Amino acid sequence: MKAHVILLCIAAATATPGGGLYAQAAESPCPEVYPAPQVGDYAELRFTNVEDESMTIRFAVVGTETVKGGTHYWIEVITIPPALGEPVIAKMLVPYYPFEFKDVKSYIVQMPGQPPRKAPQEMMEMLAGNAGPGPGWREQCTRAAELGLERVNVPAGSFLARHFRAQSEDEGEVWIADVPFGMIKLVQPDGSMELVTYGSDAKSAITEKPVEMELPPPDGP
Repeated sequence: MKAHVILLCIAAATATPGGGLYAQAAESPCPEVYPAPQVGDYAELRFTNVEDESMTIRFAVVGTETVKGGTHYWIEVITIPPALGEPVIAKMLVPYYPFEFKDVKSYIVQMPGQPPRKAPQEMMEMLAGNAGPGPGWREQCTRAAELGLERVNVPAGSFLARHFRAQSEDEGEVWIADVPFGMIKLVQPDGSMELVTYGSDAKSAITEKPVEMELPPPDGP
């Protein structure tokens, strides 16, 4: 299972019975695999590529908004890309987690030293029409083989986790536990991720009112 959320940011748990995390909506692409979002939840994971370069990625649920009568969640992703050396903040309004490009109803991004910018409706419509390459979350979750429970040690602690292996070797394997956003470990050909810390008191790092992005002018004839 690929961490599609990372692509959105730089351009993803089941609980034991009684844990309250099976409330994921039926239309979610991975019901009973990843947890329903809870406002305040956050998880920080460290991604390390094959060149041993690392980057911390913070996922957080920082609010909700009603869209067409249904609850949607503001999921914020913060990274510090090595090329920039400063935080990049992306904030997406989605109906569930994990999500795909077509699920994003609103998108805000704040680059270093700049005000937050909100994508205009035309851009969101273009995003919704682009499914992206490769299988989506629903197909990946359906095809993945569950290998059972394993004790996994990561920087955030020791967890009893469900181990999934993707059908395709280039999609890797993932370990899911009872933590916000579910994933505690991911291994893929291009690198790996491990959970560093997590909690339930997240606030949005975007404090200014966003301005609307300017779309580039259309190409001439």
